[in-house]
Amino acid sequence: MRKAALLAAVVLAACFTTTTSNAAAKKADPAVAAQQNTAKLMQAAVDPYGTTSKAAAAGKKTAKKGGKKKKKA
Repeated sequence: MRKAALLAAVVLAACFTTTTSNAAAKKADPAVAAQQNTAKLMQAAVDPYGTTSKAAAAGKKTAKKGGKKKKKA
């Protein structure tokens, strides 16, 4: 009888803890937000122009006008 009562208590406790943890999981954890902010700060500190800089445009190659010049003898 004690085992059955203990089993029932454990099952009920497990049911209620999952309900409360699901409700708690919906709320954003402030520690996670602080960690994400710290990561963004460190990225900005290492590469300050990383988000605003753009790669330089490739130069256009143009054909040379005129051919080889002949030397005068």
